[in-house]
Parts: sequence; C-alpha cells; structure tokens
Amino acid sequence: MIVFKTPVSVAYLTGRVLLIGAISASPMFLSQKKDSLKEKSIDEIVVVGYGTQKKSKVSGAVTEASLDKLTSRSLSGVGDVLQGKAPGVTVVNEGGDPNGSPKVNIRGLGGINGETPLYVVDGVVFNGTPSINPNDIQDISVLKDASAAIYGARSSGGVILITTKRGKKGNLTVDFDVKYGVNHAWRLKESLNAAEFQDVMYQAFKNADKLGSLPIAFNPELYPEGRITKTDWMKEIFRTGTLQEYNMNLSGGNEKSRYFVGMNHRNLEGILLNTQAKRYNFRVNSEHKIKDWLTIGENMYYNYSDGNTADTKSGYTGAIVAAMYYPPNVPVYTPSGAYSGLPISVAGGYGDMINPVAYLKRISLRNPTHEILINPYAEITLAKDLKFRSNFSQTFKIGDTKNFTYRVLEVGKIFDTNNLEYQSNNSATVLAEQLLTYKLALGKHNFDFLGGFTFQKTTEDGFLARSFDFRSEAEVFQYLQNAADTNKDVSSYRYKQALVSYLARVNYDYAGKYIVSVLGRRDGSSLVAKQNRFANYYALSGAWVVSRENFMKDISWLSSLKLRGSYGILGNLGGISPQAVNPLMTRDNNVIFGKDPSQNIAYYATTRPNPDLKWGKSEQTNFGVDASFLQNSLSLQFDYFVKNSKDQIFNVSLPSTATYNNQYVNAGLFQDKGYEVGINYNSKKSGDFTYSIGATFSQLKNTVKQLANVDEIFINDNGIRGVLKPTRVKVGDPLYSFYGYRTGGIFQSQAEIDNYRDSKGNLIQPNAKPGDIKFLKKEGNTGTLDNKDFVNLGSPYPKFSYGLSYNMTWKNFDLNVFFQGVYGNKIFNGLKFISLNPGGTGQNYNMDRDILNAWTPQNTNTNIPRVVQGDPSGNYSKVSDFYVEDGSYLRLKNLTIGYSLPKELYKTLDVSRVRIYVTTNNLFTITKYTGFDPEVGMNSYGVDTGRYPQSRSFIFGVEVGL
Repeated sequence: MIVFKTPVSVAYLTGRVLLIGAISASPMFLSQKKDSLKEKSIDEIVVVGYGTQKKSKVSGAVTEASLDKLTSRSLSGVGDVLQGKAPGVTVVNEGGDPNGSPKVNIRGLGGINGETPLYVVDGVVFNGTPSINPNDIQDISVLKDASAAIYGARSSGGVILITTKRGKKGNLTVDFDVKYGVNHAWRLKESLNAAEFQDVMYQAFKNADKLGSLPIAFNPELYPEGRITKTDWMKEIFRTGTLQEYNMNLSGGNEKSRYFVGMNHRNLEGILLNTQAKRYNFRVNSEHKIKDWLTIGENMYYNYSDGNTADTKSGYTGAIVAAMYYPPNVPVYTPSGAYSGLPISVAGGYGDMINPVAYLKRISLRNPTHEILINPYAEITLAKDLKFRSNFSQTFKIGDTKNFTYRVLEVGKIFDTNNLEYQSNNSATVLAEQLLTYKLALGKHNFDFLGGFTFQKTTEDGFLARSFDFRSEAEVFQYLQNAADTNKDVSSYRYKQALVSYLARVNYDYAGKYIVSVLGRRDGSSLVAKQNRFANYYALSGAWVVSRENFMKDISWLSSLKLRGSYGILGNLGGISPQAVNPLMTRDNNVIFGKDPSQNIAYYATTRPNPDLKWGKSEQTNFGVDASFLQNSLSLQFDYFVKNSKDQIFNVSLPSTATYNNQYVNAGLFQDKGYEVGINYNSKKSGDFTYSIGATFSQLKNTVKQLANVDEIFINDNGIRGVLKPTRVKVGDPLYSFYGYRTGGIFQSQAEIDNYRDSKGNLIQPNAKPGDIKFLKKEGNTGTLDNKDFVNLGSPYPKFSYGLSYNMTWKNFDLNVFFQGVYGNKIFNGLKFISLNPGGTGQNYNMDRDILNAWTPQNTNTNIPRVVQGDPSGNYSKVSDFYVEDGSYLRLKNLTIGYSLPKELYKTLDVSRVRIYVTTNNLFTITKYTGFDPEVGMNSYGVDTGRYPQSRSFIFGVEVGL
C-alpha cells in the first residue's frame, strides 16, 4: 500500500514519476508501509536516465543533491546549487565576476579537454549549461558511473538530471520571495604607500649598483612629492555592491490539469566598479489528462541575461593588477575632474600602467542573451503498463555582444585609438524523442523495459564586425557606420551538427533482492569522420540488497544494506569542433601566386580535415555500498571508481611548413580514480526541535597515461607576462602539474654561495648574492641551472574535497549552515612575479606590502629575496616553488537564519505562510593562500594572475505564501 506523508500528486514526464507537493525546494518521497518497524524506510523515487526507479533498486552510482533551504540563497545558476552538495561533483567558482559561472566536473576532468557534464532538464538535453532559475528546481540527480551510458556519446563527463517544479491538485497558490542584500570583497591585497614605494625602489637600485640611473620618481631629494600618498587604488576600484532578487510562483490544478508558473528577476552589482549582471526568467509547466489513455503537457521558459564585465585575468592590463601597480602618489582625478595620469615630469620612471578607476569606468561590454525553450509532449497508455511518450523540444539562444573600447589619453600606457566590436552568436536546437516503456511482473520476477529513438540537430551562426577610429565617443555615435577608418574587420560563420540515437534498457530484479540492469545506445554524429560516425555504448550493473536476506532480519540496528557494481563504455565528444571534419574557408587578400607572381585573393582552410577522426571513449568501473542505520536515521553512500578516458580529441598544431595550421586527432589516455562518501543523519522529532547533518567527501587521483606521440606538453596560454610558464601535461603525472626548480631557502652569505657546487666542483649559481634564492639542482646533474633541473612542484588537483551542512528547526526558527572546502591542491601565485619584483619586468610598478619583509642583513628569517632592480639572479624570472602555495581552504559558504510567523497570524493577514530570514555567503574562509582567493579554478590550470575575488554578502529576505 502506498501512503503519503504529505498531500502529493503524481505526474509523468519523460518516463519519470514526479512527486509534486508544496512548492519548496525540499524533495518529497513515497513511503512504503511494512509490517516490520525496521522496514518503515522511505523508498525514494530517484530520477535516472529516461525514467525513475525506487532507490532500493538502483544499481548504479546515482546521487541526489541536497537542496536544503535553496530558496533562501541568491544563486546565479545550477553550478552554485551543486557546490558541496553531491559527492564526486566538483564545483569551482572561477572568480567573483557577477557574469561568470562556476566550473562543474564529475569525477575529475577526464582528460586534456576537460569533460563537462551533460545537463538534462525535464527530459531536454542541453548543449552547455542551461540558464535555469535555481528557485524553479525541484530536485537534481547526478549519474556518475556507467549508468550515464544511456546518453551515449556525450555521457563520459557524467549527467546532471534536473526536474523543475510542477503544479499540484488544489486551489491556486501564490508564493512570493523578495531578497535585498549587499556584498563586498572578503579580502583585499595591500600595496605600498607612496613613501614605502619610493624607499623600496631606491634600495632596489642601490642593491643593483645602479643609483646613477635611478629615476627621478624614486629620488626623495629631487621628487619629494613622490612620498605623498594620495590614493589607495585597491580601495578605489572595489565597492559595496547591492543585490535585488524577486521570485513569484503560481501553481494549482484539479483532477485533469495542473500548472506551475515561475517568474524571477535578479540584479547584482559586482564588487568592482561598473560591473553588474541582471537576469529575467519566466517558466510555465503544465500537464493535462485529456483521456484516461492520453496525457499532454509542456515545459516552456524564457531567460534574458545581460551585464557588464571587467578583464581581471590579464597580467598586463587587468583591473586588479593595475590597482596593485599604479603609483599611490597619483590622485584619481585632476582638479578639472578628468582622470589623472602619471605625473608628466616623472612618468618614464613608473611604467606604462592605466589609471585603474578610469579603466573600469570606461568599460562598455554588454552581452544581452535570450534563451527560449518550448517542449510539448504527449504520453499514450497503449495497454496496462505499456506506455508511449513523444516530445519535441526546440531551444533558441540569441546572444549579442557590443564592446566599445575607449581611448586612453592619460600619461602612462596611452591608447590613442578606439574601436567598436559587434558580435552575434545564435543557435537553434531541435530534439525529438520517442520512448516506449513496459513493466512486467511474473511472481517475484520484475522487469522494466525501455526502448527509444532520438534525433537532435543544432544550427549555429554568427558574425563579428569591428570598426576603428570614432571621432566622438558619445554613446549616440557608437555604431559601426560612424567610424572614420574605412578598414573594417568582418567575419561570419555557420555550423550544423546532428546526432541520431537508438537506446534500450532492461532492469530486472528478483524479489527486490537481486538486481541487474543492462543498457545500450547507438549514436551517430556529424562531428566525426563519415566512416566513424556511429558508435555503440553500453553498461552493465548489478546489486545485491543484503538486508532483505533472511539471515539479516535479526540485526535491528541495520535498516538496509546494498552492494552494487557497474561497468560500461561511454562516449566523449569533448574538444571537438564542427571544423574538425568540415573546416571553414578563410579569405586572405595578400597571397602571392600565379604565372607572373603577384598579390591575389585566396580562400583556404586553416584546419586540416581528418578523415579518420573518431569518438573519444571512457571506460568506467564502479563499486558501491548503500546502507542505512537506526531506522533509517543515518544513511551512508560509498563509491570507489576508476575512469579511463582514451582516444581523446586533440587539436594539434602543425609545423610552420605545413599548408594547414592545426588538425584534430585521436590520442591520449587519462585515468581518474578515487572514492566518494556521502553521510546524512536526520534526528527524530523531539518536541519543537529537529535537526539534520549532512557530509560529502571525495578523493580523486588523476594520472596522464599516454599523450599524442610525446611524453609531455607545455601549456603556454596561462603564462605570466610571457616569462613564467609553469604548467605541463606529462605522462605519469596529474594533468596540469607545475614544473620548476625546487628551492633551498635564501643564501645568507657569500661563503654559502661559493660552497654551492656540483659534483665536479663547478659553481651552480655564480651570479648569486646574499639574499638571493638558492635553486636546487637535480641529483646527478652538473653545471649551472637549466630546465633539466625542473621537478614536479605539485598539482592543482585537490587531494580531497568536502561539504558539511547542518539544518535545525526549533519552534518557528530555522537554521542552515553550509561549509565547503578542498585540501591538498597547489596554486601557482603569479601575482608575486610583479608585486614582489622591483623593476624586474623593465617596468617600475608598485608592489605588495609583503616586500617590506624582504631579506636584508638585519632581516634574515624570511622567504622573500632581497630587493634588487632588474632581478639579475632570476629570483622571480625562474619558475620555482617560491610561487607554489597551498590552495587548501575551508569556507563558510552559507549561513541562514529564518523565522516563520505564528500560524495564528495567518488568518489575520490572509496568507498561508510568512517567513523572514537573513543569510550570508562566504562569511569567512580559512586558508594559507596569500593571494586574493584560493578558489582559482581549473580554467586557468590553477595559475592565479589576479582573478576577480569572491564576495561576502549579507541578504535579508521575506517569503510569503497566499
């Protein structure tokens, strides 16, 4: 007999059983009544690929994300929802940019292309991350093992299944939620004040025996004004931003029809000047039972987003590094109100940085994006337990970018030109799915059959137009035709790709004790070579519910115990471009050819087609345990996995003598293995007090097993000002490991330098002076230092990541606490290269206050080398462990305290509920990392060049139900 703990209704969607209750983020579960007290477990209905299963019968590694108090938090998207909420799911914010989105990976990167998960929302497969309002999410399931093979060629990075809210039977209900908050930087770096800056630079030139060439800017006698601090640039570029968010949900229905309507608006000011993001979201979900055998429905949504963003990644002109480098004796504005530049009489001594306030306030980078989804569906009951479902979704994404770059005329790094760039990127995706399901019970033998056919086609097109030299920079003139320069840059593209698929799955169990699942999928893609377009994927999994055996019945403290395992082959299309097989043609106006060689126009492809290109594959093995104790108050999920990703799709650069620039090839083998633990405890209700505790823990080890005909690859696109290039992909190491010199402290005397010799008696660092870094040679190497002495300095991969949550209710009060962190990863702190390096780049930039702890004969207990202009001993120009820091951190991600008004007041106020709450994000962070923020992310391979830092926010909110 099925009983409901709260009034719920059951709806069907893409073969799923959706449990619809009150419009809250808390999932609702079916409970199955048993005679034994031990068996009064809540047998959850878990969303899996193209269907649902009772959790007790799931044989794969499927995790449900905890969505406690989701409505109280103001989140940018689904990535923020998942952080720390599901074991094996790594979510890293690549910075605090209000327009940014976090990086999500399931069980590692999977290879050099960085596998990303496949998102499926209400049965619709998305290319990329869906623009979904977190407040619309009902529940999230994550397929982490071979069970994801039901999605074939795009499943190797795991699958995230999102179910949005639905209406329920009953009168119309309306829910409002309003939030207002403020946010500011949780940590700022401090630069030298004007007097300190002048003193440090004077000492640096003195230590280099270059006082004769000391710029006037750093001579206190000739330029005393240089000692007067007029601006703290770091404080000038940061601000206290505001947050406004509004949500309204309407739902209701009867025996025949149910509906849900959700609306959202979010406006977030960034903590950097002139950065902001806004979002509008509208969703409609409805379902209608036309006949006993026919149900129809639809999911529709519209999302609009726009914002203004700043470059904080560049080691040259990024807004944050500019604030660190700019001289503190320069005011923000001149007396006339214009932006200040460097003092003209001494400008040559300071370098070429831009006034950071001027840079930020001149930013005009808009990216309005519209996303529309229409997904009608119909479900027909052909016979008892035999159902056919058809859905036809269309997704449209329209994105436009307008970027006007203003002139920079202030003394310093002058740009006497301006330009306007328009870019349009549009896509349209059609997905048609036809699914047939059948359930069969023969005594204690239970079968669940699924068969289907899907077709998906995506068309992308866009253009880029750029024009130069606008005589007026007023907004009304910022159109392409108003440029004085007739030399306009125009390009366009159009891509098409299609995927056709056949899928099948059979689930079998005997008396709910012995479970087997077999699934397969055949995909054909236009992205790979014609003869390799079709490939087969499959998975086999099994489980044994030990607790249902007779010999386990007398163990009262054990509520359930299930052992499971899976193996399968999944597909990987990561890193592939539509140009890999069908490259675009490029026009060149300056090609010399012909019988009488002359300049001509030519059209050619820069990418060499690869007729042998095939799918990448991922071989995945998983062993797991699900257990619950103490009448299901305590639950445990454990998984051990091995994932081997092979035939990765590499974009390989070709020799300069080749006709083409690059080619896509299959190569490489990468392995991710580790284990995951999820623990949850729910207390029994004791009077007015209840609580629950949750924890997730993931350990991962990544190893490069094989590359494309080489043993290592140098990563050049994350170098620091073209000097430091610390990252390599090397066989036998984790992906993106840091390589450089080990150091042995700082030379304290000339005698120590003179005694530092190799086995042949040669001086290893003949140019060193006391106060310089001692770089270690590799054992057995001789001579002076070179790249052969490089060693592995660490990996940006954490040894483990974790999340901790605590929920409590007492009378009308509720409390939610959520911690998140990582341990054991390394960060390459590239900020040190300039912020602690006096004139080492040829530019005399301001520095971090840590330089005041540099080595001197009186200050020897330090790890910061002496200050010396030009860095003659390479203290900073050599890649070494001086830059490598511990990236571990523990962060209080969210703290929420709420109060629900007494029910006695509801009738007076004519409402069904009122809850008032305050919440804070990133209240504190415990870390040893000295940069802005330890949550650097893998998009930069763990190299920090001054990313937009995370913000600490305080939010007040009110929820009202009508």
